Amino acid sequence: MVRQVDPPEEASALLLLREVQEQLHNAEAVVREGDEFSTVVRLGQVETLKESGSRAIGVRVFFGKRAASTYSSDFSRAGLDRMLKSALELAKITSEDPFGGIPEVSQLGSLKGDLDLYHEDVYSLPGTQRIEYARRAEKAALDFDPRIKNSEGGSFDAATGRKVLANSHGFVGEYRRSYCSVAAIPIAQDEKGGMQRDYWFSVARNLGRLDPPEQVGRIAVAARPRQHQPRADGERPEQLPDRHVEGDGGFLQHAVGGRQAVGPLHPGDPVDDASVGVH
Repeated sequence: MVRQVDPPEEASALLLLREVQEQLHNAEAVVREGDEFSTVVRLGQVETLKESGSRAIGVRVFFGKRAASTYSSDFSRAGLDRMLKSALELAKITSEDPFGGIPEVSQLGSLKGDLDLYHEDVYSLPGTQRIEYARRAEKAALDFDPRIKNSEGGSFDAATGRKVLANSHGFVGEYRRSYCSVAAIPIAQDEKGGMQRDYWFSVARNLGRLDPPEQVGRIAVAARPRQHQPRADGERPEQLPDRHVEGDGGFLQHAVGGRQAVGPLHPGDPVDDASVGVH
């Protein structure tokens, strides 16, 4: 969704554009800011814990059919001046692109309504609860079957971001986005010591759409594809492609390719112990 933005991001972007226009060039400026959190819990203990925030501004300047881009995290007036000077100098020496340029005014506009890209609850949990999401996913996998002897960990990630775009045609707009995810990577071991791992994850725009961590952990074990049995014709068995998450559709599903026929696995379906196999 494009909407009116607030200072200082808008002020910084428009300041750059005004200075470019004074030199009779076209340009666009973008401001990005966001916060990210990530943790991995392995065998019940926190292995990695990261949290960061970022804020940066960039400008793309068009010198005829030549263009150049520069970026900076320095929002001071001196920092903006340096960034703009570098972009203008670079644009004079780059190769020409006959198709380069910013969109015409008639091609600019906004999308009405809420695009459902941003939800505040993604970053609402305290740090201890975020870590617990990862711990619960791993524990569910480890507890599901005695052959799950090890783990590469359970994880939880959350991020929010905002992007502001302005150009020398007078367009100014922004959008926000958010996502969160939970995953588990269990390792199974048979009586001969052979080991095999698998994974499962859920990703969504808000916490309410995220699959429960216990469900993610159980599916990571039970969905182990049993494609390694020898075939009578002596050929090697086909490998199943990577699974992917259809977050907004509310279900997890295998990708299907070639002669493989794999049905969808709905989170609401019961998980059968008999489906666990170690090969």
